[in-house]
Amino acid sequence: MIDEIHTGEPPDSRRKEKRKERRTLGPVPDLEEHVKSDWWKGIFNHLYLKTDGDVVDDRQITRTEIDLIIRILRLQPDEKILDLCCGQGRHTLELVRRGYSAEGIDRSHYLIQRARSTAKKEGLSVRFREGDARRLPYRTDTYDAALVLGNSFGYFDSVEEDLRILMELRRVLKPWGRILLDVADGEYLREHFQPRSWEWIDPSMFVCRERSLSLDGQRLISREVITDVDRGVMADQFYAERLYTDESLRRLLERAGFSGVAFHDIITESRRNQDLGMMERRRIVTAILKKEWSTARARGQERIKHVAVL
Repeated sequence: MIDEIHTGEPPDSRRKEKRKERRTLGPVPDLEEHVKSDWWKGIFNHLYLKTDGDVVDDRQITRTEIDLIIRILRLQPDEKILDLCCGQGRHTLELVRRGYSAEGIDRSHYLIQRARSTAKKEGLSVRFREGDARRLPYRTDTYDAALVLGNSFGYFDSVEEDLRILMELRRVLKPWGRILLDVADGEYLREHFQPRSWEWIDPSMFVCRERSLSLDGQRLISREVITDVDRGVMADQFYAERLYTDESLRRLLERAGFSGVAFHDIITESRRNQDLGMMERRRIVTAILKKEWSTARARGQERIKHVAVL
């Protein structure tokens, strides 16, 4: 078994970590056997921001991406925007800085705390919640637009679980709401992923990676062994992400009730310029939700129409 990774790095935790015995599994013949179904629950911590989140955790890169999102979705300042799987909140915060009404939700306690801390430091009024993307804590017909960015779609074992996310977005979006997904180009990565790589993350930490396709060829399985030159192995972790093609993603969005599906290319900018993994080639996918107001909201709208002004 591998030692559990802490979500923060207070000094007392670092001292405890030094006393722990850290181990790796060594060579493994089948990466997929070691992927837990809920791998995403514990992997998005302070190490993630060093090994993966740092690829795009840059203010200028974030500004460029938000420029693109605003243009593609034609966002208006009076619209309500949901940033699903918002991570440390870099996109949510940039939208709020520009005067948009946005809020974020993510499963990672650590990343949500980081987002809240940044908002507080900058004096921004923005709400961040912890929650499961398959069971959103929001009312029906609340948002004008929903964003799923940073390759945060396709983490679950089955396509049906991914569909549940889209169905929840269908519920919380208003009629004629828009959705934007930032996903890996599955067709490209299936043929061009790097089976092995290693890189220095900073002067004292490096990460070794292994990758392979799942048995059914539908997911990319990854392993990361993160090592500190002084403290030894920090993590030996496995995860899997679904490789959607344009056509399979179009069908899934249409099953969830979306229409007008369109695809846009996006170039991953990174100052690190090394192993970009799932971020090597990305696609922006947009769709529109043509639905009626929910019964409760429709009744509310009808009551407003019949209010007499005296």
